[in-house]
Amino acid sequence: MASATPDGLGPQLGRLGLGETAARIYRRMLESAPVTAAELAWREDDAENVELALKELADAGLAVPSGVDGDEYVPANPSEALTALTTRRQAELHDARLAVQTAYRAFRRAHAGMPNAQDLLEVVTGDAIIPRLQHLATTVRHQVRRLDSPPYFTGGRRNLLEEEQLRRGIGYRCVYSGASFGDPGYLAANILPCLRAGEQARLLPELPVKLTLFDDRAATIALTIREADRNQSIVIVRPCSLFSALEGLFETSWAAALPIDRRGRTSGQPIRPVERELLILLAAGRKDDEIAAELGVSRRTLFRYLETLMDRAGVSSRFQLGVFATHNNWL
Repeated sequence: MASATPDGLGPQLGRLGLGETAARIYRRMLESAPVTAAELAWREDDAENVELALKELADAGLAVPSGVDGDEYVPANPSEALTALTTRRQAELHDARLAVQTAYRAFRRAHAGMPNAQDLLEVVTGDAIIPRLQHLATTVRHQVRRLDSPPYFTGGRRNLLEEEQLRRGIGYRCVYSGASFGDPGYLAANILPCLRAGEQARLLPELPVKLTLFDDRAATIALTIREADRNQSIVIVRPCSLFSALEGLFETSWAAALPIDRRGRTSGQPIRPVERELLILLAAGRKDDEIAAELGVSRRTLFRYLETLMDRAGVSSRFQLGVFATHNNWL
């Protein structure tokens, strides 16, 4: 029987916290429910992992027992379950942020008064910020990981250095905040050229901090747009317990974020570049007027684009359109 579920469902369930076996069994339920634990154990050739996966699906509210003896399983309505899973991932991000703050306080206690403490933590302010950021960027050898949010010390100009490093094989993974897509011109001038050059990008509506990790040797932390008017400074962190916590914060954010693909790999999908850009801006939480201005179209044209996309996806709301776009690689 052909699969009725989109190819991207497994990874999407993984981002919500489900294991690979649980995601695979859930897809199988969608294809041929009801299924029994014995049947699944035979197919997976691993009764113990199947039992754990069924419990995981039941705990997540995605599967329920059925049949006279309750030995069969069928998919449950995912609406409430998906909301709970999403809330759980948001809670994990919150916990990660608290872990970073706790690690920082522990770092300060452990290194207070030590002669080499300044080598691990350095505050840079004002005109010295851009030269230090450029130096850290030009000495990267392997990868850059970034939580990206306004304001931008470089004015949001095109990042030619990143594009050149991407061509040389240096990896970039960036999680953008919704505010990044609301900064006038930043999407077209900075984000899209980097995506086309090979940057891996994802999106979260909000980020707890501006963060860049340069290889495994340095990290910079800066204030987000909400706090920018209080101070213009960055903190440079060298490898220590705080640096490890910042790595954990990035990876947790990356796992919870919505993937964005603008490198032509979804060209087989029935969607135009302007429509994909519209979906990205919608996912970023931008308002209709802001989206229309970014796309350079009228509100009437914007609504026509939306109606066309919803008709094509067979959905009746923007939320449903976002879910469909994610599962069908329209982003």
